[in-house]
Amino acid sequence: MVKKIKYLSVFLLLALFISKNSIAEDNPDLNPDSSGGAKFVSIPKNAAKKFIKDKGFREGLNKRADGSHLFITIGQGTVTTTADNQAIHDARYNAFRTAMQKAKAEYVKLVQGEIIKTSIESISLQNTMPETIAEDAINKAVGVDSGSFQKLKKLISLKLDSAMREEGYDAAESDQKKKEIAEKVVMSNELKSFYTATSQSMIGGFQAWSVFEEADPGDRAQFTVIGLWSPKLNALADSIYSGNLENLPKGKAKKTIEEQLPLDDPNKLLQSFGAQMYVNENGNRVIVGFGHASPLFEDRKDALATACDQAGLKADQQIVMFSKENVMYSKLMNEISKHEDFERQGQKLQRSIQGKDYRNVIKGQAEITNFISESLGEYGIKDPRYNATDCVAIRMWSPEGVMASQKTKELKTNTDSGTSTGNTTGKTSSQGTTGSDDF
Repeated sequence: MVKKIKYLSVFLLLALFISKNSIAEDNPDLNPDSSGGAKFVSIPKNAAKKFIKDKGFREGLNKRADGSHLFITIGQGTVTTTADNQAIHDARYNAFRTAMQKAKAEYVKLVQGEIIKTSIESISLQNTMPETIAEDAINKAVGVDSGSFQKLKKLISLKLDSAMREEGYDAAESDQKKKEIAEKVVMSNELKSFYTATSQSMIGGFQAWSVFEEADPGDRAQFTVIGLWSPKLNALADSIYSGNLENLPKGKAKKTIEEQLPLDDPNKLLQSFGAQMYVNENGNRVIVGFGHASPLFEDRKDALATACDQAGLKADQQIVMFSKENVMYSKLMNEISKHEDFERQGQKLQRSIQGKDYRNVIKGQAEITNFISESLGEYGIKDPRYNATDCVAIRMWSPEGVMASQKTKELKTNTDSGTSTGNTTGKTSSQGTTGSDDF
C-alpha cells in the first residue's frame, strides 16, 4: 500500500511538471526564456538618483548629521526640437523650466499633500437578443390588417433610420448600405479608470541643485533637475522677497562669486541652469541665476545682442521665482480598456480599445517689488553639437547689491540732478582717456 502511494505521488509530480511545461510551450508569451526574459532599461532620472545616493541623501525629507533638514525632489523635461534648429537653446531652457516646475510640484505634494479623486468602473455585457422583430412575428402577434402591425413596422423603421444617422447616414440611404454598417455587440468587457490630483502651496527657497542633460542617438534630449529646499534657502528667499537683510543667514567666507563660477569653461556654462545659492567672500549668501537664449539669426551681432537681453530676463526670472512662488498643479488621467465581440453582415468579429488621456498642468506665479540684481556677464557659446549659438546670461542677487542700491538712493536724494542731451553716430567701438579712479 505504501509503495502504491509512493508511485502515485511520483506520477502526480511528473504530470504536474509536464502540464506546466506544456502550458509554457503552448503559450510562448508566458515563457520568459523564449524571449530572453525581462530586463531593466535606463530612464532619464537614473543619473540624478545616483548623484543623490552618492551624496548620502534620498528623495524627500533628509536629516543631516548637524540636525538640519532639507527636501530633495526630481523633475524631468523634454527638449521639443532637434539640435539643428536655430531655436535649440530656447528649447533646451524650456525643457529645464519644465523639469524644474515638476520638481517643485513634487515638493508641494510632499509638504502640502494632495486632493485626490479616483474611480474604477468595470462593465461586462452579453446580448444575444435579436435587434429587430421580424415582420412575420409581428403578423402572428397582431395580424396584418390591424393598425398595430403598421405602427410597430413604422417604429422599427424609425429606430433603424435613427441608428443610421448616428453613424453618418440619413434615412434616404439604400437598405444595402444600412445593412453594411449595422452591427451588433454580442459580448464586451470594459474597464474605465478616472484619477485626478490637485495641490497648491507657496514656495520660497527652492533651488536647482544640479541639472543633467542626456540624449540617446536619434532621440530628443532630456533634462533632469534635482530640486532642493532647506530652511537656510528659505530664509535667503525671504530676504530677497522682503528686502530685509537682518535675518539673512551667514555662511563661511569663500572666494569671490566670479572665482567660484566656471566663467572660463564654455562646456560648464552651457549646462548651467536655474537659480543657485553661493556664499561670497564676505560670508554672505547670494543667488545666481542662469539664462539661455538663441539668436533669431546666426552670425548676426544684433540678433545675438537681443538673445543676450532675453537670456538676462530668464536669469532674473529664476531668481524671482526662487524668492517666493505660488505653485499650483493638477493631474488628470482617464483610461479605458475594452474588448468587444460583435456581428456585422453575418460575420463574427472582434476589436480591442486601449485609450488614455493624461494631463499634468503645473502653474507657478511670482511677484516682487524693488528687485535688485546685477550682471555677472553674458557669454556667447558655440558648440559643434548645435547649429545655433547660445547666449548664457548670468545675474546675481546679493546683500551687497541691495545695500549699494539703498546707498545710491540716499545720495540721489541729497544731491541735485541735471540733464544732458547729445547725438551719436554709428562707428566701431573705441575708448578715449579715463579719469582717476578716486571717486
